[in-house]
Amino acid sequence: MRRALLLLGLAASPLAAQLAVPPPPPRTVPMAPERNPRPASAQRIAAVDIPQAAKDEGHNGTATYTARVGADGKLIALALKESSMSPAIDAAVKARAETLRYFAATDKDGNKVEGSVDVRGSYARHDADSPGGGIATYTCGDLVREWDWFTAANAGPRKLFWPHNAYTSLTSIEAMRQGTTPSREDRLLARAQREALWLKLVKRCRKKPARLMLEEVDQPEAYANLVNSF
Repeated sequence: MRRALLLLGLAASPLAAQLAVPPPPPRTVPMAPERNPRPASAQRIAAVDIPQAAKDEGHNGTATYTARVGADGKLIALALKESSMSPAIDAAVKARAETLRYFAATDKDGNKVEGSVDVRGSYARHDADSPGGGIATYTCGDLVREWDWFTAANAGPRKLFWPHNAYTSLTSIEAMRQGTTPSREDRLLARAQREALWLKLVKRCRKKPARLMLEEVDQPEAYANLVNSF
């Protein structure tokens, strides 16, 4: 009897009332509203592969297509926006673009609508993303083939051959990494000096195609890092 009264007294006490309060509901973080209107989008193409015959000729470059995407997120059409100047690369990028996953655009009210998005893909023996590629295994023969093909195919358009651009920019970029900001005149002078060295490097590579290009480059580690950063 005393035990029952004790339990009844505890149940009526303020402590029991506090213990009976249910825990607060878990906090919910409101989701940020989607940004509308939103353009169409697509998966990224890191790189494509091309036939060996095109590789042997030194084909390298980037092709860009404009994809028209329906409100259902399906690809409607592809139009070549900028050619790589290589039929093999253009064809490979188009074939890859046809398999991508696309996402529809939205209007200001969030309704899915037809839209367009640019997709691009590339191939280059010096590009680590390309099958079998990478500057670490890039030979002098690879360099000569890609440099000769690129400069001939892009004689008119202003495009950059990345191994060349990295080489001629190396001095100025390394100075900036060390906390120095060269003047425009200093950058132009350094680039002109590096340009002369580049032509000598290509000339040496023509005589020993089996040699790794990095063995002909000053500051090979810094140069490889710069090529891989593009």
